[in-house]
Amino acid sequence: MTNKFRKLMKDLTCLVLALSMAGLFVACKKESKTTNEDLGDYHEYLGEDYYDCTISAMVFETPEGETEPGILYRQVLDLEQLTKSCPLTVVFLFYSGMQGDSYGVFACMEEVAEKYHDKVLIVTIDGIAERELTSSYGIKAMPDAIVIRNNLQIARFDGTTRGEWTAIDLADWIIENAVNQ
Repeated sequence: MTNKFRKLMKDLTCLVLALSMAGLFVACKKESKTTNEDLGDYHEYLGEDYYDCTISAMVFETPEGETEPGILYRQVLDLEQLTKSCPLTVVFLFYSGMQGDSYGVFACMEEVAEKYHDKVLIVTIDGIAERELTSSYGIKAMPDAIVIRNNLQIARFDGTTRGEWTAIDLADWIIENAVNQ
């Protein structure tokens, strides 16, 4: 073999290895992102994405026309059946639709819903518009949160008895009571 041929073979081998490694790195980088869509049939109790409904679930899905998943607010069509059939721990977040999000609660809840989408489903409930539901859960002030697992209430964040708290405190409470249990 001539030196020219050896150099060509060496260069081709390096090129093949470089392309193979690049492909390997790209394949490793493409993580499979499980979304709420992959976690069971409870989606039959959710409607379209709708940001102005009184009861909605924060789901981690890929919006139509997008390539990356994010949080969508999907209308809850049957709260009772959703709670019974959902394989995730469900958190009811009662809020007042008459107040702005003065505590930054929704931004923090979206972060929790995205990070722990395979463990918890946050359902937002406008406590003013849904007075009957608010009354049945004994909500006195909002925001208030209830953790439900296996269709049973297991924990409650009662803002009226906690004194001062922040949206981060509420997020930490949800992680502790809904995710880490």
